[in-house]
Amino acid sequence: MLRMRDRIALGLLPILVLAGCGDGARGGLGSDTLARAGEIRLGVEEAARWIAPVPDLPDDPSVVEALTEFWIDYTLLALVMNEPEALDRLDLSLLMDQEIRQEKVFRLREAVIDDDPEVTDEELLEIYETERPGERVRARHILLLFPDGSSPTQRDSVQAVAEGLRERILGGERFEALAEIYSDDDGTATRGGDLGYIPRGTMASALEAATFALEVGEVSEVVRTSFGVHILRVDEKEMPSLDEIGPQLREELKMERTAIAESTFVAGIEEPAGIRVHAEGIELARSLARTADTDLSDRAARRTLAEFEGGSYTARNYRDFLLLQPPALRHQIAEEATDEQIESLLRNQVRFHLLVAEADRLGIEIPSDEIEELDAEIRSQYRTLAELLGIAALESRDGETVVRTVERAMQELMPRLIRGDQDVYPLGNLAAPLRLHFGVRVSSPAMERAAGRITELRAEGFSGDAVSPEPGEESGT
Repeated sequence: MLRMRDRIALGLLPILVLAGCGDGARGGLGSDTLARAGEIRLGVEEAARWIAPVPDLPDDPSVVEALTEFWIDYTLLALVMNEPEALDRLDLSLLMDQEIRQEKVFRLREAVIDDDPEVTDEELLEIYETERPGERVRARHILLLFPDGSSPTQRDSVQAVAEGLRERILGGERFEALAEIYSDDDGTATRGGDLGYIPRGTMASALEAATFALEVGEVSEVVRTSFGVHILRVDEKEMPSLDEIGPQLREELKMERTAIAESTFVAGIEEPAGIRVHAEGIELARSLARTADTDLSDRAARRTLAEFEGGSYTARNYRDFLLLQPPALRHQIAEEATDEQIESLLRNQVRFHLLVAEADRLGIEIPSDEIEELDAEIRSQYRTLAELLGIAALESRDGETVVRTVERAMQELMPRLIRGDQDVYPLGNLAAPLRLHFGVRVSSPAMERAAGRITELRAEGFSGDAVSPEPGEESGT
């Protein structure tokens, strides 16, 4: 059965790690409106009165924006769950297409990459003896630091002092006593320079090479690093037996060989394609991240961001990717990402496109019954999230429309979320079909006004006991 899942298949799923806050279709709203989700409006005053009574939340536009994004997603989820048959009619094609494409790449990986490469006993023994994985030592050191901004002559003088200390140790003076007197490492000097147990692979390369080359009781030559000189002594050495570490080492070698095989396969697809990211494509990618929720004309959708042998990656391809990303990532791309980061993102997207094409060339298909199961699973996830949030089956009051029922439910749900009385469940890429179906508008300037209103309410001593304004009404702004 095909399942919704995060996959790292052939290093394809692009990740851009930055920091930022949300995005969305901007403008077209009144000064007292933060956002509109379908027909439902979130006012500046309403949001400010939700946040103001919670002192742990700063009066910052980014907090207002995060709240607004959750309000949008939960409002739309409540609408689709409470309008008759709306969930069954919800168009999942964008999300389904992405999931199917990812599944094809995942199955391509299974078809071409051996997840269980052979590691012979002889190979295992050779690596155990040469690389000594799992080895650790208990060592002591004396550190003499170079003065800040020291000249080569001053550094040579510090080294000479260290050479003298080493000669005194070799002459019979106690290492521990000299460490207590001379070492500049305050954390270990009082313990006679004791560094404790040090696993292989955790020290600076020069220090590690010197330390692990020593026998028990042996004193090193003076080791010079960028910040000072060291004298080392090993007091104990421990090495797990091959029986103890062998199974883990074998699995690590298999994983390493699988990763190499993946990289080799991807390079064999990518390099002949000759991916070329257009300079103007980088700025277009940044611009599209700001306006992803806005419809593209056919001409605009055909604009090329990157080319490769036999094809191109267009604005439409990229916009479809953006629509499935969280607003925070879109903001990061639009406002904070460097040209190099955006180029890397576009190359990752083209690489993914090429691997889907390779899966198609090899005849990798997803059976129709699995596609139907995926569709049912996604719709089931909407139901589950709505049930967890208590908005799956709202009770309408006499004569109340679905829209009014959802407005009232959000007035009850959002303060609970803000206070921490209700767990938060991000919708992730499930939000995209809802936003496309109902339509969303967000006002960035209103975030600043809401943050200012929170400051005012707190100065007035507002505790949340006062009645919140009805939807569509504002006060105090």
